[in-house]
Amino acid sequence: MAKSKRVDVKKKEVASLPKKKTPRRPDEVKARIIEAAISAFARQGFDGARMRAVAADAGISIQLLVHHVKSKDKLWRFMMEHIFEQYDQFMSTAMSARSPSTAAKRLKQAIADLAHFTASMPQLHRIITAEAAHPTPRMLWLTERFGKQGFENWCSLIEDAQREGAVRSVSPARLRFAIVAMTAVPFAVAAEYEYFTGKSPFSKNEVAQMIDMVCEMVFIREV
Repeated sequence: MAKSKRVDVKKKEVASLPKKKTPRRPDEVKARIIEAAISAFARQGFDGARMRAVAADAGISIQLLVHHVKSKDKLWRFMMEHIFEQYDQFMSTAMSARSPSTAAKRLKQAIADLAHFTASMPQLHRIITAEAAHPTPRMLWLTERFGKQGFENWCSLIEDAQREGAVRSVSPARLRFAIVAMTAVPFAVAAEYEYFTGKSPFSKNEVAQMIDMVCEMVFIREV
């Protein structure tokens, strides 16, 4: 009987010991931070987002968040760098001038790639729309770091496709903005889109039909 009591006591002592936390890999922590940051900045904008809320959503302490990113501004930039790294991976093949395909085919592929990327990251359009409305330091940094080269690549590709006689003879810059809007807005305002159309913009069929519609508006012949 005494032996049984001693065993019970030992079990209680073991149960009362603090549980060791499983150490998290740095990559896992950064992934959680990025995911929480994207959600916060897309919902609340830069001014409304709070570092403590991001830390809580990421499941880490505010001290650890500050250790990784130092400030909210650096958190925003860290997040955007990650998003555009993914964007470049999505678009690299279609936007490459070294591709053996015609410019028109590469443009068609670029439109499809952009649509699929914005469907996978609908928060991006919301974040950029909030920043691009005013010439803030963040918008200027984003434009110089990522936007300018991407804009020039799109315009160059459109011009090459126009020279092939495949694309409408309109301003390449305006057409680039139109393509971005048509492939991003349905996902950025998904709730409104579904309310009026009764369809989810994220469905495979809806994405495919949207890509077809954009191509019909851009190209003047079969590509």
